[in-house]
This record gives sequence, C-alpha cells and structure tokens, in this order.
Amino acid sequence: MRLGDFSAHVVVEEEELKEYEVTVDSSGTQATCWIGSEAGKKFSVEWRCHSVKGLASQGSLTVDGISCCKTALSPTDDKVNAASCTAMVDDATRRDLMFCDLQLSDDEDLLGKSVSSHLGEICLRIVRGTLCWERRWAQGTGSQLTSRSNTYHEKSVKKLTTHCVGFGPEQKYPLARMTWKVTPNQDPPLKFIFKYRPIGILQANGIAPRPAPTLPTTVPNDPSGTQRTQGGVLERIALLENELKRLRNEVHDETEGQEPKRIKRECVEKYPVVHGEIIDLT
Repeated sequence: MRLGDFSAHVVVEEEELKEYEVTVDSSGTQATCWIGSEAGKKFSVEWRCHSVKGLASQGSLTVDGISCCKTALSPTDDKVNAASCTAMVDDATRRDLMFCDLQLSDDEDLLGKSVSSHLGEICLRIVRGTLCWERRWAQGTGSQLTSRSNTYHEKSVKKLTTHCVGFGPEQKYPLARMTWKVTPNQDPPLKFIFKYRPIGILQANGIAPRPAPTLPTTVPNDPSGTQRTQGGVLERIALLENELKRLRNEVHDETEGQEPKRIKRECVEKYPVVHGEIIDLT
C-alpha cells in the first residue's frame, strides 16, 4: 500500500504478501487492506520513504493491539529509504513475528483476560519530524511481549478468525551506545492497517479470489470415499468448530435465567349426572 511519499508491505520469506481490497480514507492519511495469513510463517513489516525532503520519519508497529517496536529513517539523498520492523522486548532483545493458530478454551480462569478490538490487525503508524541522537544512559524497560499468550476464552473472541500474531524465541543483540528520538512535526500521522485472516476465510467471503482448480487428493481413511483437498478440509474444520462454540454460547446466554412458562388451566364447571335422566342434545 502507499500513502503519499510512503509505502508499506507485510513480507513473508522475502516476498510481499498480496493485498486485497485496498482502501484509502477521505483524508488520505489511512490505508487499509486484507492479507492472507498462514500459521507458523514468520513475517516482518517493511516501509519506505520515496521522497527527499530533509525530514526524518518514525514508524511505530502494533500487532493485535500490542506495541512491538519503533524504527526510524534519517534524511538521505538516496531515492528510496527503507526500514524493517520486528518485535522488540527491550533495547537488546528481539523476537520474530509470526502467524499462529488462535487457541480457544472453556477455562473459566481466562474469562477475565481482555481481548483487543484490534485482534487480527497489523498497524504501522508513521510520523515525520526531527531526528536527535543522544548517549544511552540505561537499558530500556521490557515490554509486555514477555507474557504474551494466544489462548483466549471462547466467549471472549467475537471476530471470525482462527489466527493471531505470536512471537519467536528471544534473540540477544549488542546494546548500542547511542539512542535516537524523533520529534514529530505538524504533519498528520499516516496509518497502514493490514487485516489478516486465513486465506480460506478471505476466499469464502469473496475478498480473495479462489485458486484455479487442481487435482484433489484423497483424504486417508475417509469412509465416504470423497476426494477433498486436505489443507482446505483442516482449515474448514477449525473455522466451523470455532463458529459452533460461539453459537452454543449465544444459545446458552439467551436461555440462561429464563423461567419456564406455566400453562394456565381453565376451570371447568362440573354437573352431576343423574342415572336414568334423558339429555336433549338437539
């Protein structure tokens, strides 16, 4: 996607992910698109400045509503200046970003765990300003990435998705002697929002095109003998299981606390029957 002098992409295995339904708001400061995610795949967010204006710029990355890192581009005479974002625990520790399976549980201890409204979103916020360097006097404090978990209570997750962002093992780097800071100018910040979902969900909702027909493979031990693509079957099962849990919870919440209705019986007046009496039915 591109906004003004800046562009941003999600990169997996050194290739930019295909973007679907790219939209830009009326102010021209926010771009949104859909991308396909695959569990277990590492990714990074790369952004570039395509202009030489003598100003520095700072990119702040958040995933699922969690702040990951900040990167800066200094003024340069080069035609294109680029930076790549990964997750940082502190000034000397980094972790890879990766797509993971979203785990749903009925464990009551997870009911109090909040779920961000930005679950399923990767957001890059860019500001322009003045870059300043200063001596580092102390190591920065750690982030909340150290306690990150991808398990939520099944009642808490409302979005139709089976993926979230996870983090790889910690990697130590030498601590730099200098640190930087960008003081923003008056220009409005730019936002790039990537909404990620499994490609099967995007195809089912008409966001991404379906692939060309291929020769299906037979799923082993399938009693019906039908031929299906195994990867598509597993993706569909995970999606339907999560949807079934949500529907059951909705039915349970609606019926819980409702008292059964009592049927009001009408009083029927009884008349004594006299043996031998003739009753006129006309």
